[in-house]
Amino acid sequence: MTHPRPPKTPAPPDDTRGARDLSPVENADLCTGCVKCCTYITIEIDAPRAAWEYDQWLWTLHHEGIGLYVERPERWYLHVETRCNALQANGRCGVYARRPVLCREYDPRTCERRNPLSDIVAWFHTPDEFETWIRTRRPAHWARLERHRSDRSTEPAVAAPEAGFVPVMQLAGSLAPARRRR
Repeated sequence: MTHPRPPKTPAPPDDTRGARDLSPVENADLCTGCVKCCTYITIEIDAPRAAWEYDQWLWTLHHEGIGLYVERPERWYLHVETRCNALQANGRCGVYARRPVLCREYDPRTCERRNPLSDIVAWFHTPDEFETWIRTRRPAHWARLERHRSDRSTEPAVAAPEAGFVPVMQLAGSLAPARRRR
């Protein structure tokens, strides 16, 4: 999902109040025309080191709305494009009076609208981007990932079902209540 970038509005440099000290009107004014912070979540993750960890993050990048990025010095984040259910059509918060503490403590004066994210050294939207980065920036890790993959390539793609295995859909059909005849 792509969002239009609202015009950059500098924060007042002399305002030293905390985020919780801003009035609802001040918050609303600072956020006018922008809902970016309500359209994704970002979670800090451990930096991948082992081959299986790289493989896990490659797997996540095969999913829609998922990204990874790295900030200086070496902080890794999982980025999920997802719209907050409390965000109303008019761009206002539907639970403003009882919004989560994370939202209460978020300071719109320091958002990426005013201060672009400058510490990002790499952003991955696709597995190909991530693989290219690993290959060029972490060649030893790339070699371990390739070994990890080749070690598993001798395994069957899908294991044969065990004797007595019943597919879930078949099982669900057999559990349906019998219809009574009248």
